[in-house]
Amino acid sequence: MNDFEEVKFAPGERLFTAGDVADKLYLIVKGTVQMLDAKSSQPFADLKEGESFGEQAMLPGGIRGASAQALDEVVCLQITADSIKVLLKSQSPILMPLFEALMLQQSMHNALRRKVA
Repeated sequence: MNDFEEVKFAPGERLFTAGDVADKLYLIVKGTVQMLDAKSSQPFADLKEGESFGEQAMLPGGIRGASAQALDEVVCLQITADSIKVLLKSQSPILMPLFEALMLQQSMHNALRRKVA
């Protein structure tokens, strides 16, 4: 777990913007992160402590499909896509394809969630 870096964001600070290259996955330790629709910039989800986001980082050629901003003081654990791929491959050869499939499913769920919002 030493590949996780703690990062802090001030209220209103943008963590990433839709269209950015997706190269990091985040786990919220403290605070609330608001997800914003790529086209309208309207919020469609508020994520809190214990939730993760940025799963596009795990998909080959991942591009951010939404923007994320801190609603209050936010602390996240950040892990790069490369680090998590190395970690998964070192545990079992089946973990990486399984994890990619789960991340694709999560990405599709998020896309549906944005359409409903």
